[in-house]
Amino acid sequence: MTKLEKFVAFARDLPADRREQLEEILDDLMRDLAPESDFTPEELAEIDQRLAEVDPEMADPAEIEALLGRKLPG
Repeated sequence: MTKLEKFVAFARDLPADRREQLEEILDDLMRDLAPESDFTPEELAEIDQRLAEVDPEMADPAEIEALLGRKLPG
């Protein structure tokens, strides 16, 4: 049995109020350790869809330079 499996078994046997406290602590820990993303689930789905395109449409470098107001490196 792994340490994680032992922990889960231990947590399951705790009284409900203690288990709830532990769940809150673990939820905070998971949020702290999870990679941060400023994207919504919808935006992430759009990114995945666009990355999967076989023949993506690319913007013209001149259009990008005009949008940014400066010349692109390279």
